[in-house]
Amino acid sequence: MHNNGKLALSIFWIVLGAVLLGLSVANVLDSTIYAGMGGALLAVGILQVIRNLRYRTDAAYQEKIDTEVNDERNIFLGMKSWTWTGRAIVLVECIGILVAMVLGQQTVQLVLSYSVCAILVIYWVTFMILAKTY
Repeated sequence: MHNNGKLALSIFWIVLGAVLLGLSVANVLDSTIYAGMGGALLAVGILQVIRNLRYRTDAAYQEKIDTEVNDERNIFLGMKSWTWTGRAIVLVECIGILVAMVLGQQTVQLVLSYSVCAILVIYWVTFMILAKTY
């Protein structure tokens, strides 16, 4: 079964990237950030379309991708990577809070504190949901 939603989303990124790039080149959008974002979206969309079309036409590539996506070891490694990433992000943000406090950057300190709080609340909620599910 072909995933037309992924193909449509890739085409949307191409169109959005082209529009942002075009508006930036025409000086409708002032910042060069829009040109960079447009170029990046355009490139990502094109690469995703190529990948999607290759998946649809190349049986060996399709089997390889399906194996990678559904392999239990890869799923486990992905979950373990997210676990380590989450811990590292919280640790880095906590260090950033302390550094911002020492440097007197109250706004940075508050943003990092809210981020850590949000991460921990989301962790707690998902833990409770998963504890009831499993």
